[in-house]
Amino acid sequence: MKKILAQLFLLIFSVNAFAQTPTWPLDMEISQSSSFAEFRGFRFHAGIDLRTNRQVGYPVRAIEDGFVSRIKVQFRGYGYAIYIDHPKINKRVVYGHLQDFVGPLKEYTDKKLQKIGQRFGIDDFFGPDRFPVKKGQVVAISGETGSGPPHLHFEVRNMADEPEAPALIGFRPADEIYPSFHHLYVEPFSYPCEINRSFQTARLNILPARKGWASVSEPLQVSGKVGFKVGISDNNGLGNVFGVESIALALDAKTIFARNFNRYSYDQNSQCIYVYDYIRSNLKGTGYVVKLFKLQGENLPFSAEYMAGAGIINIPDKTSAHHLEINVSDFGGNRIMLKAEVERGEANYDAIIPSQEILDNYRIDNFVTNSNSLVLLGTRKNGQAQPFHRGGLLLADGSGQKASIPVIISGKGLEIAIPITSRWEKGVWLENQRLMPDCLFVDQRGRKVFSNEGGLAEFPAGSLSFPILARFFRANLTPASGGSKKAGFLKAMSSTWRLDPEDVVFADSVKIKILPQKYDGNMSQLGVYKVKGPGKYSHVGEKLENGWLVAQTRLGGEWVVLCDDVCPTLGYKGKGKDYHLGKVWIIDVSDLGEGVDYLSASATVNGKKSEVYSDPDKSEIYVVRPEKTKKAELELKIKDNAGNQAVFKKTL
Repeated sequence: MKKILAQLFLLIFSVNAFAQTPTWPLDMEISQSSSFAEFRGFRFHAGIDLRTNRQVGYPVRAIEDGFVSRIKVQFRGYGYAIYIDHPKINKRVVYGHLQDFVGPLKEYTDKKLQKIGQRFGIDDFFGPDRFPVKKGQVVAISGETGSGPPHLHFEVRNMADEPEAPALIGFRPADEIYPSFHHLYVEPFSYPCEINRSFQTARLNILPARKGWASVSEPLQVSGKVGFKVGISDNNGLGNVFGVESIALALDAKTIFARNFNRYSYDQNSQCIYVYDYIRSNLKGTGYVVKLFKLQGENLPFSAEYMAGAGIINIPDKTSAHHLEINVSDFGGNRIMLKAEVERGEANYDAIIPSQEILDNYRIDNFVTNSNSLVLLGTRKNGQAQPFHRGGLLLADGSGQKASIPVIISGKGLEIAIPITSRWEKGVWLENQRLMPDCLFVDQRGRKVFSNEGGLAEFPAGSLSFPILARFFRANLTPASGGSKKAGFLKAMSSTWRLDPEDVVFADSVKIKILPQKYDGNMSQLGVYKVKGPGKYSHVGEKLENGWLVAQTRLGGEWVVLCDDVCPTLGYKGKGKDYHLGKVWIIDVSDLGEGVDYLSASATVNGKKSEVYSDPDKSEIYVVRPEKTKKAELELKIKDNAGNQAVFKKTL
């Protein structure tokens, strides 16, 4: 307790000491386009992004006295980046995507780049006396280097290089817009667990908010342990979706779990899936779906005071409804509350449902996976809706041993909750009908899911938060080629391979291995592609290991090996001007397969070597135009990542 109070005192002191006169790095109306620790797929956003009116060239200032401790000039990433240490506030500030540095720092950088003969490749550190700065001093100009459109990435770190919310030291833009709730999700965490008469995760709609609070549109009844997730978003009225600063879950007026998005370390980025529901957060209209429970393996500072399992609850009794509250605050101090009533239900599955009733009237269409169950989903064949009833169904495992398994029948649907245990590896049988094929039980210890037809999925230890019943199998023996008549085609060199379950996000990367079929060409032209639809693929990257094509994934789904023997496409766009290069010709570039190797580009003008640079975000290549040349014979060469070379020639 003393340690917590001391940390709180230091935090309050640092905020109060600095919040009086915060000097923003841009001398203009401050407008954010992203927030701290918001969802970025499999990582958190380390800072906040500040708009620069879709332009480059704005002065960037030091927020306090200090010194430049590091500079980086990269082709991608943060591009031109400057790191400034501020001893007075004990913080390190990073500015990314700059167009250039100014003053002595620019002179130093230009000289070093000229010496190494490159436009990037600097990562230098300095002591306090080399490049001191004063509060408000212009240290750089804003740009769009590295990645993204014109903006300034503004990142505050502690001296251990851990990102912290700039709001902690007073950087809070004016914000009068309340966060918005999208949906409330209730997820099963025991077996069997029933939520509103279903074994599946429930998604509850939320009524429009009023005066800082909102409510769930329907009653909630659960039997078993459950965890809650909520879709939440914030914005500043300009179209961007932000995260929030804090979120807390209370049951009957007692807070049982909370997250405060104030600090984390870079090596904890992989734990983003413990905080955000990756699949739902990527859907439209859901906001960022935050998990209001803590899983084993999470050690983020966001909820450091809570033990694993916090937020997962078993509703105490069924005598009355219990009050659920979710309290949210954004970085502007706007607060909103979601209210819900939840009751404990009692579900009994003792009544045995005749096997023939299921065999005659239902077909199994799909399945979903939760923490303890694989739920088989069926549809009534004759389409007649049935009254809700539940019971047990006698199912056999691969050895023929039978067990009563919970079943729900409602309307035209059927749900069968199979426990995720090794017992059901060899399939699930209803009399002589197979309901589920062979699979392998994989838990936190990891396992290889092997097919003797040329596929392998390797789950390393720690790659799962919960056990699964997994399959890796050939889903399509003759997948279509990818591409079009205009762009060319990438021929499939393997079957389509599917990894189930598809609705589980893995805690760590799983290795996918596929053997190409009947191929004796250049193996470097083979790549692993994610199947997005018939003939639609996206390259995911690969390595070649003893004849196998190997890729990494954090999700189930389908993959195929394609042969990329199609050259990149080049097209003349016109004349332009680049800040670092001067006058240039601009060439559009695209690639059907594994992507463009931008750093392979080389060019000659009238037979003489000319400097080339590129902007992958814009899919553009820049060739320096020589001075006082009436007629120029331009030749540009570039390869893709499969080694195919394109040659572009034009008289200009």
